[in-house]
Amino acid sequence: MQNYLKSMDKININFIEIGFRFLEKKEIYGNNAYCKDEFLKTFDIPKNLNIAVMLKAEEVFLKDANIQKNLDYLFEDSKKSPVDVVRIAAPYQKAPECQEITEILRNKGYKISLNLTKLFLAEEKEILKTVKKINAWNSFDILYFADTYGNLSVKQVKNIISIMQAECNKPLGFHSHNNTGLALINSLAAIEKKINYVDSTVAGMGRGAGNLPTETILKEIDNKKDCKELSALIKNYFLPLKLKYKWGYNLLEEIIIG
Repeated sequence: MQNYLKSMDKININFIEIGFRFLEKKEIYGNNAYCKDEFLKTFDIPKNLNIAVMLKAEEVFLKDANIQKNLDYLFEDSKKSPVDVVRIAAPYQKAPECQEITEILRNKGYKISLNLTKLFLAEEKEILKTVKKINAWNSFDILYFADTYGNLSVKQVKNIISIMQAECNKPLGFHSHNNTGLALINSLAAIEKKINYVDSTVAGMGRGAGNLPTETILKEIDNKKDCKELSALIKNYFLPLKLKYKWGYNLLEEIIIG
């Protein structure tokens, strides 16, 4: 982890999502599934890195209706925490119910990113309605949308961004998955549409088909970028992990999604 943080700082990555925050402890999950402050404090985090964790909205609603209690258990005041940003993932249908979550975490001092998922199921009028409702809040900083199963086309990505730009006055972000091999082209389309943030992972590390590889998008947007630091990180740490866990695009993933 320390080498990863150091490398991300050297290639001028500003935001790093380290893992999740879950209420329920499961033995099969590791430290990054919970990303407790005690765990994060064991690392020397470079000053220019903003540390983010992901929170699934269903986690907060899952145990009981006491949202404040659940969030108090998961997050202390940001001044005591290495975490800078909380990314709240919610299916677009449920996102309008997340206002209280954003308000509580914002009051704790965190920067809030609300991430809309499963938009491939939504019609344009549904997206418009959802974004318009969320934009009325003052309790979040960034509005993201995820290509949850990596099956959005370039046209769909551009259309969704156009709707969000028209209805939201906050910075926007795009999170891609590579199930159909379109993570790069969709992310470039998002950049062409002047989106503010695009997510990537080193060596495309991620569930199933994985995500947009950091090394690939860096070369696309700056072909003079010195990626020796990143290449060494991949060779020494991420390639052995990829060989072991076998994430990445494959034809079977595309057939399943198709």
